[in-house]
Amino acid sequence: MRHLPLCVIAVVVLMSGCQREISGTYIAKFTDGVYWLQLVRTPDNHLTGQLETLVLGKDGKIERETVPVIGAVNAGNVTISASQLGLQVVTLSGTLDGDTLTLTGGQPSPIVLTRSDLSDYQRQVNTLNAQSQGILAAKDAAAVRQRTERTQQTFISEIDRIVGRMQKFDSEADVHLSRFPGVEQRYHAITAKMTEYVSRERQLAGNQNATVARGQLSVAASQASINADQLHNSAQSLQSTFQTNVQPIANEATDFERGCRAFVPPGNLTLAQTDARNEACRRLFIAGAPFRQKFEAVLAGLVHLEQVYAQERKVQEGLLESAQQLE
Repeated sequence: MRHLPLCVIAVVVLMSGCQREISGTYIAKFTDGVYWLQLVRTPDNHLTGQLETLVLGKDGKIERETVPVIGAVNAGNVTISASQLGLQVVTLSGTLDGDTLTLTGGQPSPIVLTRSDLSDYQRQVNTLNAQSQGILAAKDAAAVRQRTERTQQTFISEIDRIVGRMQKFDSEADVHLSRFPGVEQRYHAITAKMTEYVSRERQLAGNQNATVARGQLSVAASQASINADQLHNSAQSLQSTFQTNVQPIANEATDFERGCRAFVPPGNLTLAQTDARNEACRRLFIAGAPFRQKFEAVLAGLVHLEQVYAQERKVQEGLLESAQQLE
């Protein structure tokens, strides 16, 4: 049924023959609302009262509006108008047949109001309230399901992101681990070369004709030491990148693994959603083992290279001091 506009209403009621007492209360019920009309006929044939409308919206909220009505009886015709802000937009005509007031005009189907009492009206209000609560409860349940689904989707996507980063690191780790022995050998080779330079410089000590040669050997030793520092800087850069980019992956993986183990499926999680989450956790656990193995290997390799550099650097500093004294 099309809802009767309440902002402005003009009601014209044409009554037949005998003028039955129109004073009283009338109700019109429809699927998602109710009209409640109260009329009082005064001794001078005027009408007063109010019209109340309750409409249940699709969102579960009940819109309630009450407007005053006035009217008059004239030669069997009863005019009733309900207005707000003094405006009138709809004219309805109808008849009072016993306890039934039928109004037509302004909408496709007539409005049939039946003489009723307050208890009947209250029952209709209670019915609307129950429908409203049902709609709102369904909306809340749907919102909870949507939040749960988004949470699960986010959880799974985060796991996939972490697994992807772990697998990427696994490939990079293989490259770094293959290079670590060569870096260590270069540290030793640089020290050996510096030792050779200083030994040759020592052999030329006291030779007045070898001043230039001794200077060149000293410079070569210094350059070798610089090469060792540059190699060390590259190792430190790798260690910094490791701490900045890889360590957080390990921390995140640990947190998500803890979440996987502690997870208890809530009642609003579907079997498919539970299976998808469990499968994501399985991917995480499978990727975690090789990742942590290579993580520890790279970490140990970097620590070892730092120790080798410190040892070699100490020897190289002594060689530089000797080279400067012999120059």
